[in-house]
Parts: sequence; structure tokens; C-alpha cells
Amino acid sequence: MTGVALEADVTLAVGRGAAAFTVEARMSIDAGVLVLFGPSGAGKTLTLRSIAGLLRPSRGLVRAGGEVLFDADRGIDVPAHLRRIGYVPQQQALFPHLDVLGNVVFGLSRGERKRPGPEVLGLLDELGIAHLASARVGSLSGGERQRVALGRALAARPRLLLLDEPFSALDRAAREELGRKLREALDRRGLSAVLVTHDPDEAAALGDRVVRFERGRGVVALAAGEMFGPNPRR
Repeated sequence: MTGVALEADVTLAVGRGAAAFTVEARMSIDAGVLVLFGPSGAGKTLTLRSIAGLLRPSRGLVRAGGEVLFDADRGIDVPAHLRRIGYVPQQQALFPHLDVLGNVVFGLSRGERKRPGPEVLGLLDELGIAHLASARVGSLSGGERQRVALGRALAARPRLLLLDEPFSALDRAAREELGRKLREALDRRGLSAVLVTHDPDEAAALGDRVVRFERGRGVVALAAGEMFGPNPRR
């Protein structure tokens, strides 16, 4: 990767009238995991979606890996499917008519979907879901579904990974296990990520830097250890 993994300085305005809500966020990370931390409704997911290209900020700049993806002043707004950013939404958005392998390869070229190579098969093994390749996603546990969603995002070889509350529906043991898998997958690829959470333990365990959100503003950017104390994974 060349350049800063992510640099974003955006303002988003959503809703109208009494329902109007404005988010202002500024963040950057050279490498590792940046956590967007704070209570529900503070603007974390809206910010994540603006980085992904799913929401258009009213002003600002988004740059990833040295490439400008959004610049309001210059009229640049790269479509989401061209940003080379992996996005794992909170509800996974898996396809029930496809098996696990079909979901993981969905974003690849037609040739790769028809004949997945060793990289894809190795990814399934890395995430512990190789034995589920032919299973329908409706038969999977919550943790298994999250692994499939993560596999689909990683299979597309993104330059940045975005994760929205990826472990919120899992019990503590499943969270810790999948968190380890996530960090291992990122470290193995030298891939940076932005993770949304309201769980301080999760933020401390997975994050390298943290932006704290309060009432629509990303107000503090600190190393995870400065905000939460020593990181237990180190």
C-alpha cells in the first residue's frame, strides 16, 4: 500500500426538520485498525458509509492508499464499487440462495467465481469455514455467518476493510475468537481496517487508534492504550 491507509475529513447531513442530524468527523491511520467508538446514534455508521461511498458527504475529503476517493471542492466522488474497499455491514447481507463458497466469491470476476483458485480456498481454511463451503448460509451460526461475510470482503483483495459492529450479535467467547481471526487476517495481508463498535473491551482488544464519537462528532483521536489502558492483545 502506498500513502496513508486512510485520511478522512467529512461532514454529513441526513434527515430533515426535527429529524435532521449532522456528523462531523476527522480521522487518519497509517496502518492497523482504527476504531470508531461511541454510543449508538452518535454517527459512527454514517461516517463508515461515507468512507465506503454509500453516502455522499456535504463537504470534505476522503483519501485511501494515496488515492482521492471524495473531494467536495474538486467534484470527485468515486463510486463505491470502484473504491476497492471491503465493507462488512452489521447484518452481513449474505445471499440465502448461495452456499458459503458462492457468497465468498460473489464479488470476484466471472472466471474466479466459476473456478475459485487456491487463494480463495486458502481463505476459507484460514477463517475456519472450509468444511462449510457447500452449506447454505441459513444453516450457519451467527459466528459462522460473520466469517463468511469477512471472507467475502477479503476475497475481493481490498486496500481497506470497513466493519460495522461485526461482533455485536455474538457471545463473548465467539467475539474473542473471531476478533483473533480478524487481526491475524489483517496482519497477514498488511491490510488496515476501520471498525465501528460501542464496546470498550472490543475497541481496546482490536484497535490501534480510536476516534471517540459524541453527538455526531468524532471528537478525540488517541492510541487505544491511551483511551482504554494497555491493550490485552499486546
